[in-house]
Amino acid sequence: MPPPKNPYTTLGLPTPHPPALPAPDVLRKAYKTALLAAHPDKIATAGGAAAAVGISVDDVKEALAVFSDPGWRGVVGRLLEGEGDGEGDGEGVRQGGADFVLGLEVLDLAEFEVGGLPFVRLGSPEGEGEDVLVGEGSGGDEQAQAQAQAQAHAEAEMEWTRPCRCGADKGFRIRERELVDAEGRGERDVLVGCEGCSLWVRVEFDVEEG
Repeated sequence: MPPPKNPYTTLGLPTPHPPALPAPDVLRKAYKTALLAAHPDKIATAGGAAAAVGISVDDVKEALAVFSDPGWRGVVGRLLEGEGDGEGDGEGVRQGGADFVLGLEVLDLAEFEVGGLPFVRLGSPEGEGEDVLVGEGSGGDEQAQAQAQAQAHAEAEMEWTRPCRCGADKGFRIRERELVDAEGRGERDVLVGCEGCSLWVRVEFDVEEG
């Protein structure tokens, strides 16, 4: 079994020297972007960076686990030292990644508050782009703004939020497409990081049949 990949590279982040812990918001965004890029359907249809370097969904989760480990600095140091020589404690890091996921607090999606279609993604059909609030004006006359808002409402997606113990009122936020992506991978849970601190939780959800 090959050793784990550089966690910075896996998440599409530059590798700092000496190693530095990514900021929570940077880590959350990088994790979600890398997870989308590693989606089996996207790799099969479009190839891309994840396919080119052989990054899988499990690789992305392992990278997140590395940076969420209190001893991350030592783990990252060993991984960077072992780059290119095929050596290192690959199995140990992988087991650590699995333990990280299993050790997270487990919540149910039913414990989250359902939002009212507040976000729409502007960008490509692959989901790349910018999240904007429904109803945000973009200039121009009133008729154009009304049409833009009507389109935004038609394309907007649901979101689920939950407070975090750090005090963030909507610290944990899940977008509809994250659940769709997870379902497409055959998974019934998603990993979610708080927007106000470094806490991560595992959120389970049910899939409606039919």
